[in-house]
Formats: sequence, structure tokens, C-alpha cells
Amino acid sequence: MLMDYVRQGGPVMYLLLACSVVALTVITERLMFWTRMRKANARDAVTQFLSAAQQGRYAEAYELGRASQDPSLRVLVRGLADRDLIPTASMEQQAKLEVNEMARYLVVLETVISLAPLLGIYGTITGIIRAFGFLSASGVPDPRLVAAGIAEALITTAAGLTIAIAAIPFHRHFLRRMEREAHEVEQHATTLELILAQRRRLEVEQTEPVLS
Repeated sequence: MLMDYVRQGGPVMYLLLACSVVALTVITERLMFWTRMRKANARDAVTQFLSAAQQGRYAEAYELGRASQDPSLRVLVRGLADRDLIPTASMEQQAKLEVNEMARYLVVLETVISLAPLLGIYGTITGIIRAFGFLSASGVPDPRLVAAGIAEALITTAAGLTIAIAAIPFHRHFLRRMEREAHEVEQHATTLELILAQRRRLEVEQTEPVLS
């Protein structure tokens, strides 16, 4: 059934079929990625990490987050490890890596969403050209050939729109998940920055000589 539509839709349908395979592959991969992310989510561990850091128990906090796959904890661990250098820059760098991982292949999905309807329109044009070509041929035109050209036009249009319409909700969903996770990472990183700044100030106050 599917291959019948592909044959009726002409050469453009093979390009649209490739687009659908690419979109399905990306959507499947991203769904698996976010499923793993949901399983790795460790909000309680993040709270424990920040609490340990606030109390100066850095080794405990580091061990708590070192093996975690939660993006917030990976960013916090990076900042804690570089607390004596520039923790803010270290966390920003790690956060960019995490966001890039969340955004992987989304540009491919965006391209398919934009390209599929255009290919559908292109197929529509070529199908209509074929239909008019049969009509303008010498002699009595074969209705079946004219119908084949019209079918090519309609099938490619429908296929292009179907691919884009089916892919858009997944793309929006992945973007929302990425934005939400990035916002949480930013909030937790800011909290750790404040904790480390407070700890440094306390350490300075404790090491300053008391003037009599």
C-alpha cells in the first residue's frame, strides 16, 4: 500500500520517504534520550549536594554527584571541582555541553519540517506539469495518464504536509524539555555560586586576625 503511493507520487516521493525515515529516526532517538534523562533525574540528590556544599562537606557532595547522569549534578560537580579557580566559568562550560547534548539532532528535525512541505509543493508542480503535458499532446489524451499526473500532485502535497505536521509536536516537546532542564541547571548553578561565595567569605573572616 505504501509503495503504491510512493510509485504514484513520482520521484519526489522517494525524497519524502527519506525525510520521513530521518524524522522517525531522530524522534525515536530523542524519545530514548529523554527517557534516560527522566530515569537519571535526581532532584533529591541535587538538594543533598547543595546542603552538603553549604555545610562545607565538599568531599561528600562531590562523591554524591560524581557518578550521576543528572545534568544539574554534572554541572554542580564541575563547579565544585573548580571552586578554587573560576567555578562560574566551569559551570557555564559544562552547562553548554549539557544543553548541546539536549539539542542534538533537533536541527535535523527542523530541516525535515521545513523541507518536507517544500518537496510536496515541488511534487505538486511536477505532477501538474505532467498532467498538462498529456493534455497538450497530439491526439486524444489518455484520461489515465492525466489522472496519474493529478494523483502525483495530490499525493506529494499530502505526504509533505503529513510529515511536517507529525514532526512539529515532537520538535516542540523536545524544545520545551530542553528549556525546562536548562532553566533548572541555571538555577542550581546560581545557588552553588552563592554557597561557594558565602563559604569563601566565612573562611576569610575566620582567618583574619582579631584586633585587640
